[in-house]
Amino acid sequence: MRPAAALVPLAALLAAVTGVALFALSRPAPPSERKVKLAVLVVFDQMRGDYLERWHPLFGPDGFARLQRDGAWFTRCHYPYGTTTTGPGHASMLTGACADVHGIVNNDWMEKGNKVYCAGPARYRLVPSSPGAGDKPTSVGAPGLLLSETVADVLKEASRGRAKVFGLSLKDRSAVLPVGKRPDGAYWFNGAFVTSTYYSDRVHPWVAAFNTSKTADRWFGTDWTRFRTDFDYAPWSGPDDAFGEGKGHAQGVAFPHPTTGGKGPLGPKYYEALSYSPYGNDLLLEFAKACIRAEKLGTRDDPDLLVVSFSSNDLIGHTWGPDSQEVLDVTLRSDALMADLLAYLDRRVGRDRYLLAVTADHGVCPLPEASRAKGIAGAQRVNLVELQKALEAHLTGAFPVAMPAGGKAVVWVQEGGFLLPWVYLNPRSVGASGRSREAVAAEAAQFLATRTGVSRTFTRTELGGPFPAADAVATRVKRSFHPARCGDVCVILQPFCIPSGPLGTGTTHGAPHAYDTHVPLLVYGPGIRGGTRDEPTTPQALASIFAKWLNVRRPKDAAFPIPETLE
Repeated sequence: MRPAAALVPLAALLAAVTGVALFALSRPAPPSERKVKLAVLVVFDQMRGDYLERWHPLFGPDGFARLQRDGAWFTRCHYPYGTTTTGPGHASMLTGACADVHGIVNNDWMEKGNKVYCAGPARYRLVPSSPGAGDKPTSVGAPGLLLSETVADVLKEASRGRAKVFGLSLKDRSAVLPVGKRPDGAYWFNGAFVTSTYYSDRVHPWVAAFNTSKTADRWFGTDWTRFRTDFDYAPWSGPDDAFGEGKGHAQGVAFPHPTTGGKGPLGPKYYEALSYSPYGNDLLLEFAKACIRAEKLGTRDDPDLLVVSFSSNDLIGHTWGPDSQEVLDVTLRSDALMADLLAYLDRRVGRDRYLLAVTADHGVCPLPEASRAKGIAGAQRVNLVELQKALEAHLTGAFPVAMPAGGKAVVWVQEGGFLLPWVYLNPRSVGASGRSREAVAAEAAQFLATRTGVSRTFTRTELGGPFPAADAVATRVKRSFHPARCGDVCVILQPFCIPSGPLGTGTTHGAPHAYDTHVPLLVYGPGIRGGTRDEPTTPQALASIFAKWLNVRRPKDAAFPIPETLE
């Protein structure tokens, strides 16, 4: 553990940028009586922080509105780091740390010339092995790359293994990373709910029964239509066929959206289309209820922990964009889903016997076409293939390398190494140039910073040094920098710019800009006064919140406090 003195500059830096003070990590957790029997973390992947205010008048009384009214609603919740993607978000919530410490720097990164997946490695097998959607050898969830403990690890230690811990999602990384190294189960969807041999050689009996019930097939052939018919969606979101929107998996741009995946027989294409519709969330809710019921969560002496991460919001948002009727619709359906889940927990666990928090792993950038329509002239899709070609040509001109006759052209970027936001240089080419790695990186960064659509660049050398506390972007990027896993140059696109995808439609996230860092934070449970809070905070505060309400110590790397207005 680093000495306390070394934490003082970091504490001052984080406090200045985020507006929140850090815990002195040496201070023990105050003694308190256990407050809850079950702690539930609900994640809506890609639910941007402004949605709950923007669409609040449309919510029913028993879902998000109940949490906003009877729980603490933090409207100024931002991730304090730069690479705002699914892996880092799910790794950060219950470790209470950023990627510079917990090591999950992105969904994928490069190590020793090979691409690494955040929930790898691929040596584990899926269980069951081939349920219908096909195995994904680079997506076989395991938490081995997570360098920090989570609240789940602490709870398991404190209860000597008696507490039950489960992580559930459609995505493997979303199920795996929040629940640490020793959960009772981590399950995700692959045509059926699966796990990996990291956890067990067989699924729990209740999981096998759920898969056998074919609940996942319930929506085959059912069109996704608007959830509400009592008002016009357009004034609340936008037109139903806005320029730049995608089509999902043979689902089309506008309502209604079929869920067959464009194929007649039920099969993998249907399961993909299901995930790209609100019905994917409905399926996961039923699975979560089955878990609570079968495992008797929240009914024993030791408290339990459940993480449920709803992925369909993200898949829909990527396809149709945050200003679409589809995102409005899935958010309204998420509100009804929360009402259902809260009522279920009231019955099964008891209204005052559980803690529940709602947040997201990141926000999302508007469609560039939508941004331009609102007068943001610089919004655009940036072609990374062309950007990499330009970089290769520039470095070849700047650092001539003699090649043997008939030899291959110099390649300056590792294969697959233009992996935004990081550029991983080819060490062989750098060595052949006779220049230092730092010199080549500096030249690459200087060149890339001049290209259209690029806002700033940073070298790993720069990120190893200090930045002014007022430089929010640099500070966020630095908190996403782990030297063993990040590349040579970090590229930050201009606000409202995104990489161009193969289809030229849809949108994404991953930048240090506010639309990507801003997420909801709702905390509900015994002893929590209801109402809106304008205190700045971060989703990593959940590690301290959950630890206190579960009456266990904070994870060792947790760096963000319980908000003062929650105490």
